[in-house]
Amino acid sequence: MTQTKAPTSPYLLLSITMVLWGSAFSSSKSVVEHVPHSVAALLRFGGAALALLMVLALFGKRFGDGQKKTPPRAAGRPALAGIVGVFAYNGFFFWGLALAPSLDAGILIPVMSPVLV
Repeated sequence: MTQTKAPTSPYLLLSITMVLWGSAFSSSKSVVEHVPHSVAALLRFGGAALALLMVLALFGKRFGDGQKKTPPRAAGRPALAGIVGVFAYNGFFFWGLALAPSLDAGILIPVMSPVLV
């Protein structure tokens, strides 16, 4: 049994998450000023998909040890639902940012996300 080395400090990961989460709203608002909301959603969704594919390529074997593989036919519907759902979330997120003033978007979206979820 091989041991994977975990990060030594959870505060580092928490800080990175906090910076990325906090900057997402202000940077997204500035992106919506330059491109249509549907293009911004595609860029955000596509960038995240590429990042996850890179993580899978680098660390995929480490995460898959001891688990059964899901047949491609069984994974099709959940994958399609996830793709449509996440892309729709990003589309509505950027559409809302395009319609809301910057200050309102910076306050409403982080506050309303837990309520809507």
